[in-house]
This record gives sequence, C-alpha cells and structure tokens, in this order.
Amino acid sequence: MREVVKDQKVGSGVAFEGRIVALRKREGFVHLCCPALKRYIQTHIRPTHSTAMMEGSPAFGPLDELGLYFNVSFIINARPLFLMEAAADTFANELALPESKWPNFARRWLFPEPTDLSSTCSISFPLPKTIEVEDYIDQGLNEEQKLAAVSISTQQFSVPYLISGPPGTGKTRTLVECVLQILRLQPEACILLCAPSNPATDTLVLRLRHFLKPSEMLRLNDQHRTFAEVPVEIFSYCSKQFAVPPWPELMKFRVVVTTCYDGSILVNAQCTNTALAQLEQYVMSALHPRRDTSARGVVPHWTHLLIDEAAQGSEPELLIPMSVVVPRQQDYPDFKPESNFLFTPQLVLCGDANQLGPIVASSRARSSELDVSLLERLFQRALYAEHPQSRGKAMLGVTRMLQNYRSHPVILMPPSAIIYNDTLEPCAKNGAVAWAGLPKRDIPLVFIGHEGDEDCIDERSSWFNSGDIQHVVDTVKSLMADSVRSTPPLQQKDIGVMAPWREQVWKLRERLRKENLHAVDVGTVEDYQGRESRVVIISCVRSRARFLAEDLKKALGLVFERKRMNVALTRAKELLVVVGNGNLLRRDPYWKSFLQFTQRHDLYMGPRLDLEVDGNYISRLESEYFDGDEVDEDVRGLRMAGSLAREVLREEDKDLAG
Repeated sequence: MREVVKDQKVGSGVAFEGRIVALRKREGFVHLCCPALKRYIQTHIRPTHSTAMMEGSPAFGPLDELGLYFNVSFIINARPLFLMEAAADTFANELALPESKWPNFARRWLFPEPTDLSSTCSISFPLPKTIEVEDYIDQGLNEEQKLAAVSISTQQFSVPYLISGPPGTGKTRTLVECVLQILRLQPEACILLCAPSNPATDTLVLRLRHFLKPSEMLRLNDQHRTFAEVPVEIFSYCSKQFAVPPWPELMKFRVVVTTCYDGSILVNAQCTNTALAQLEQYVMSALHPRRDTSARGVVPHWTHLLIDEAAQGSEPELLIPMSVVVPRQQDYPDFKPESNFLFTPQLVLCGDANQLGPIVASSRARSSELDVSLLERLFQRALYAEHPQSRGKAMLGVTRMLQNYRSHPVILMPPSAIIYNDTLEPCAKNGAVAWAGLPKRDIPLVFIGHEGDEDCIDERSSWFNSGDIQHVVDTVKSLMADSVRSTPPLQQKDIGVMAPWREQVWKLRERLRKENLHAVDVGTVEDYQGRESRVVIISCVRSRARFLAEDLKKALGLVFERKRMNVALTRAKELLVVVGNGNLLRRDPYWKSFLQFTQRHDLYMGPRLDLEVDGNYISRLESEYFDGDEVDEDVRGLRMAGSLAREVLREEDKDLAG
C-alpha cells in the first residue's frame, strides 16, 4: 500500500505491507491487517472527534476521518501453489512405482479401473451389512441418502466413493449422517473431513456439533484466520486457538474438520498416515529388534477422508488432504499379502459436477483442464461412466441424489431436462409467491425479454446493462407491492438478485437502495452457489453477439456457460424470473431449450423471439405436470413427440446396460 498525496496525485514515499484477512465479495470489501499502518496512524494523525485513549495511543471512532489515500497492489500468495505442488509430487512419486503385491492407492484414487472393484481388503472387525431404521441419527433421510450412509459406513472401497446430486438434494446432510454412522459402527475410525472453502467447512462443524463433543471433533484453522470470521457456535471446537494442538491431544480427536488447503497443517505436523506408519515401524523395530514386525497388520490413523463440495475445488487442491490419508507403497517394503491393511482408508467425494467448478483465471490452464474437478474427471472414467448402472440412482461406489427439496416442480423442469437427464424428483414443501406480473398465475416462472445494449467499464473488465437493471427494479417493486398476498408474506430478504458481472451487481445494489429496498440480496452467480432464496431474479446482462467470443475465452457470463447457467436456474424455491435478450441467448443450445420451455407454456414476455418451438428436452416431469391442461393440438403434439423421444432414449440405455 503506497500512500498518495491526493491533491498533487503523487506518492508520499511511504509504503506499507499488509495481509488480506477477509474478503466480502458480495459487498466488494477487502479487509486488510497491517500493524505498521496502525502505528503510523496513531503516531502521526489525531482523531477529529474521539478523545479516547487505548494503551497510551489515540483510539479512533467511526466518526473520525483519517484523510489517507493509498494505491493498493495485490501480490499473489504463492503458498497455496507450493502446497499443491508438494501434494502433486507425493502422488506423482507414488504413481511412478509399479503395482505389485501392495495395492497402489494413489493410482486407485486418481485413475481407478473397473478391475479395482473386485479387489478387497480385510478389516479388523466385522461390520453389519445394513443399518436398522431406528439406528439412523437423522430420521428424515430418504432411501438414496440412507443408501449412501449404509455403503460408506459398512463397506471399505479401494476406489473413491462418489456422492453426486443436483442442488437442494441434501448432499451435505447425507455426508453428516455418514460421519456419524462411521463413528458408531467403526470404533477405530478417525475421520478427516474437508471442504474447499472456510464457510463450507464451518457448515459441516455447525451440523455435527449437535452430536459430537469438543473432545471428539476439532475444527483446524489456519493461524492467520481471524476470530471474527469464525461462527461463535464453533469456537469450542477450535482448540481455543488457531494452532495445532499438542500431539497427544491431536491424536485423540475422532473427527478433524479443515479446508483442503489447511490440510497441509497436518502434513507439516507429520500427522499423515505415511509419517505415522513410519513412526510405528521405527518404534516397534526398536522395541523388538529380533521380531519380524512386518508381519503385523498396519492400521492407518486416518481411516476415512470425506470431502464436501468436491466439485468446487481444483484437483491439485484436493490432493493436499488426500496426501494426508493415502498410504504410500514405499513405506511397506516388507509387506506380506497375508497381513494386508486391517483398515483400508476410504475416500469419499461429495458434490455436483454440473455446478460451477474451480475458478481458474488462466486460459492456458483451462485449456489443460485445470478447471475440471477430480469429481467430474472420475465420473468420466470407465469405472463410473460405463458401468451398467451408471444412469441409475446408485451403483457400486456411487450414490446419486435425485429428490429435490428446494424448488417448485415448474422451476425444476428446465434443469432436469437440460442438465440432469430427466431425473429430478420434486419433493419441496414451500410457500407460494403471489405476483400480478406472472403470465400464468399458477406457474411461478417468467422470462422478461428486452433488447437494451450493455456497457462496459475499464476496457471491458466488467459489464452492466441499464435495461436489465430497470426491469429488475420494476420487478422487485411489483413483488413487494403484492407481498401480503404471498404465503407467507414476502419480505425483501426473501428476494435474491444475481448477475454474472460485478459491475452489474454494484449498480443493481445502488438502484435498489435508492428505492429503499436495502434488504434485497444482490450478488454474482458464484456468490449464490450453495445458497437459495424464495424468489430469484437473474440479470443476464449480455445483449450483443460480438462480445460472446471474448466471454467464452475468459469463461465469463451466462451464454455458453452451462454450469453457471445451471447454478443460476437452481437457486429459486418459489419463483424464478429471468431478465435478458432472448434473441441473443437462443444462440446457446441450453438457453434455447429454456426459451422453448417458456414459449411452450406462454411464460415469455418481450420482443418477438425468432425461435422455432420443437419437442426437444420435454421432460417426464413437464409431461406429467401439464398433462391435464387444456392446450391446442400443436402443443399436445410436441409433448407427445418429446415423450416418445424420451422413451426411445430410455430403451437404448437399457439395451446398452444389457
């Protein structure tokens, strides 16, 4: 941070180095920590209002103006890159070894083959084959969620177990049940539980705290994380400070919860399966020099690694916690087949490969598929993609969540047909939003079309669309005018507005505040991943085709970005409103299908669309829901054609499976 003399527009020669401690993307705030700047202010500047003192120095209040201006340069933090490189080296070294009598878990976790499913490893005690109804901790689980809990807690797979499901299907809820069942059924189990981000990791602790004591679960934080970022409810699980507990205490925890990056804390503390196995072998050899210690079974400390939101982290990022748990072949040179692992480490990945993956700014890195998550890549491998049951709800090593507890059936229809192979099942029990602006009163979805051009700032670094903004503001005002007719009555905080560009977000927030609509939640599509609102309004922004190639190159916007589109469409519970230029969006085959859906049911309002309506992507859900409606012969024919095409594809899948 270089101080600037504002009037002269020159530097003062004073500079400071700080650290980012918090990033509030939704508001556009960056919180910095710089003790040197604090001392500089207390030494050279006097408060304009406050007279209080703190430790002999002036204490500034909210009314005091500092009058300081800085040019801030952000330097990339290279530490995550070093951590990922070290983890990648660990796996690369293991992959280079030939697989002989000892199973190469690095290869099985990263490049599993169908033959790996046939291999089994013994365990140190018998496990039940199922879980009795009364033994489920969460009695509200559906059959898919129970299947995942049973499979993961009563079996040990030598390949990754994948839990996949669209938004709102209860994946995290399922993962929590898996943790609790593992602890109940496997007395020797120690679980490493991770997620790519701190908020997602904190959510896991918040859900588990009702069942686990602070002596059983540790929330492991980076030492630079501030207490202000941590939910108060989980302080007691943070070991009183953001540091690694003493080694004997650390080994007693049955569940350690941390981010993927902070898994490196365990690596640096030598608390990995490999390091602990080497320590055990060294101690046993020293205690019993004439005994063949290699004949003993090796019991890894970390028996399970469960990663939530796995599709949001890059593959090198996930390798960090995986390097903590994976057993390495070279650590067991005297391994005998009859000893084997007494407890095979289990890797579980939970997420949705159809939602936004890791954010990768480099086009070169994206071209090398660094933006493809491990979860998505594994689903493309023959073991999972070509399995006879690969399109079903479950197969050996995979559980697919299909029951959606978030959205109205009509809101689910487009993503179910376009993204999820016509598999989603609506199970939500929500209220109802009453709005006079709906083309059809009982169908909570509308596309508001317009052809206003977008504008850019700072040499096309970000974009906004004034036409979109006006339509969004008018829609919010109209919704609030009808708010008392909704069940329950609609409040400002129930409305979420999202846009693909930060400049549009800021301008939308500014306009809504001028209309005294302060509580309406506005953010980018990335901000909304993992969240939901009763009402969601999507501002598409882009209106001119000549910028689409640049968007595609930078992986920006909503056009030709299937995953970002999917996240946007699946946030709404009771009402979905899309604002944009339909004649531009129809260039994208996915948006074209969405627009055809709106036209089939008269949910489009705006300029004439140059779009032919056909029977493609008519889902089972759509056919069943609207089957009793009175419609003309053309629409009925389209539904029949869509149903016929769907059944033909289903029969082809059965033939392939047979």
